[in-house]
Amino acid sequence: MVAALFVVTASAQSAVKDAFGINQSSKCSLGLRVGSGTYAVGEYFYAGDAYFEGRIGWEWKHGFNFTALHVWNIKDWNWTPNLGTWFFDAGAGAFVGAGYGELNFGVAGTAKFGIFFKNVPIRLALDLTPKVGLCMHNGGIHFWDTGIFNSGFSVTYCF
Repeated sequence: MVAALFVVTASAQSAVKDAFGINQSSKCSLGLRVGSGTYAVGEYFYAGDAYFEGRIGWEWKHGFNFTALHVWNIKDWNWTPNLGTWFFDAGAGAFVGAGYGELNFGVAGTAKFGIFFKNVPIRLALDLTPKVGLCMHNGGIHFWDTGIFNSGFSVTYCF
């Protein structure tokens, strides 16, 4: 029974990888980001130095928010080879949010510093993700810059 379950699980993983064109060097990660809000985070590493990141969650002052980013690995350091690789990543993207009677949308950037552990598939990172754009509230439109100091701490599990 256990062997049959193992074969079915391995076949399902293979089918998903084939359907989405994911090879062994590709990685995905899922996790949580806490800071200026609470977000579910997903990352898809499609190249050795680039990945897409999506965040969906709730910002304390602005309500629901979705942010999509294209991120590049700028620099890796091997300061602690037994523990893991330290990294600095940066990228840009867009966001849309709604809550408290307003609709926000605009551009976002990110700069993150963290570590990818060697023996455990976990990434820890501190980031700054400034956001600027437009806000529609009470029939008017104004410049939205209250997300300029959006920062957070993320933990993601890579698979």
